[in-house]
Amino acid sequence: MHSIKLVNVTKRFGQVTAVDSLNLVIEPGAFLTLLGPSGCGKTTILRMIAGLEEPDSGEILIDGRVVFSRDKGIFVPPARRGLGLVFQSYALWPHMTVFQNVAFGLVRAKMPRDQVRQRVREILRDLQIAEMEERYPQEMSGGQQQRVALARMLAPKPGIFLLDEPLSNLDARLRMDMRSELKRLHRDAGATAIYVTHDQIEALTMSTHIAVLRQGRLCQLDAPKQVYRCPASLFVADFIGNPKVNLIEGTATQENGTTAVTLAGCEIAGIPAQARGPVVVAIRPEDVHLALEPVPGGTEFEVYSVLPAGSEMVVNVRRGNQMLTVKETRPINIEMDAPIWVTFDSSNINLYDKESGDLIPASA
Repeated sequence: MHSIKLVNVTKRFGQVTAVDSLNLVIEPGAFLTLLGPSGCGKTTILRMIAGLEEPDSGEILIDGRVVFSRDKGIFVPPARRGLGLVFQSYALWPHMTVFQNVAFGLVRAKMPRDQVRQRVREILRDLQIAEMEERYPQEMSGGQQQRVALARMLAPKPGIFLLDEPLSNLDARLRMDMRSELKRLHRDAGATAIYVTHDQIEALTMSTHIAVLRQGRLCQLDAPKQVYRCPASLFVADFIGNPKVNLIEGTATQENGTTAVTLAGCEIAGIPAQARGPVVVAIRPEDVHLALEPVPGGTEFEVYSVLPAGSEMVVNVRRGNQMLTVKETRPINIEMDAPIWVTFDSSNINLYDKESGDLIPASA
């Protein structure tokens, strides 16, 4: 397993700073996802690690060995970094068969012919495309071509996987299948993986760690559960989650060692954070609970819209000018414009400083 470290790495394209003084440590065996909106620097970071882009400053280390340093004049070419790379576009040779595409790197490395054949057939079998070794890329579906691209990356047994939005060209069902395949391949190979995506579902389901980026800066590096449940800033809270988090301005007061917040005409008590004064309250849609009849501690809202989605539905409720989004998994009959009573799971509510947008820590 291999470690990767970026130290004060900056990359500019003209007047645009794509990556700004980035410090990032990727532990051996991690599956790190670089997540963020378009233009946040995800692909640029991946390409700098691969050696396809040179930073303007900083250092990149793989297993403690400097592979790039502007100050020291060090640049190790991509072929000597021990990396495997898969692109969004597959980048298969159209005039080569599946076997030839996958064998390409092994042949260039002068591996004996019998070992090439054994290795290629082994990896094609693992990816369930063994029967397609004589086909050409244009004779295959998008999902099959993606498996060939993965096979070509895996054939030389790289210690580091670099994956640049490899599933974005696939349909929704095939993306789900390929997420499972990639997660399994990563574990079986014992490799370190860096995965670029703007799809938060991919990040949450596949990663051991997520690095959330914004305008070339690192906003949060954490395990998926922590990024989802305790976003470090309002930006991360708003970016992560589908349906989106409810962000509501309120006023915090101290109450018996915990915090109570007044918002939308109701008070939420028992929030595990130390805060006073104006705050922004972040409430996940699944932490808002609905009742068709009045309940203790409930506040009356009006149903604005109901969006069924099979196993769940998204309900928007309104009180005055305040709208809340709720994820409801129970098979209950909710009618538009009907009254409904709302309660909150205060233990999962986060508070943010209204000025800085930073998370207010939970009480010790």
